[in-house]
Amino acid sequence: MEKRNSASLDARTRLFLGGACLGSVLAASALEILGIQSAIILLVILTRGLTHKWVRSMRLLWPTVAMVFVVVYLSFDTGQAMAAATKLVNLLTVSFIFFSSITPQEMGDALRKMHVPYRFSFILTTAMRYVPLIGQKTRNIMDAQQSRGIDLRFRPRNIKNIMALLVPLTVQSFMLAEQLGMAMEMRGFDREGRTLRCANRLQLIDYLVILFSFAVLGLFVGGQMGWIK
Repeated sequence: MEKRNSASLDARTRLFLGGACLGSVLAASALEILGIQSAIILLVILTRGLTHKWVRSMRLLWPTVAMVFVVVYLSFDTGQAMAAATKLVNLLTVSFIFFSSITPQEMGDALRKMHVPYRFSFILTTAMRYVPLIGQKTRNIMDAQQSRGIDLRFRPRNIKNIMALLVPLTVQSFMLAEQLGMAMEMRGFDREGRTLRCANRLQLIDYLVILFSFAVLGLFVGGQMGWIK
């Protein structure tokens, strides 16, 4: 069986750590706290060498962040608008870091070790595999259509050309679903007695990181609820 690197964290530990980070961002409401979280998150991005990938992944999400800022600004005030936009960016960035640090195989094995039903873990890991694949197919279709003179760049005047993207993408998505269904049937998806590819056990560092994650989450939640003064 495959063994993990002794210097890495178990996938279950990364799940707990990612969940605690997301919970801490959700629990924070003060703009100062959100700003500190942003600084820590950006430091992690820089130290892990994920800057280019993060900028590329966030490129299409900035309009959503701007829309959230405008809606909250019109409903409340500037401070709450900045806090809402910062929280959204933090949530998206933490999610990006988490999914960059765990593979679909590790995610599936971790969920099964936590006794999550196999069907649920299979749906989640399949989505993790197919979302990047669909993204790549979308880029390929856009390049192919643009080579034919059909402009599919994200501009208001190109809305009329959107069917040139949606129809091929829908067809390819159905083809992928059919291929997946055939592969599942051939490999006996419903059979019992599945075994894990990795047989890892939690080490001391994993327990320490899990305890630290819960402590940080409890600190943020307790401070928000007024339990800690």
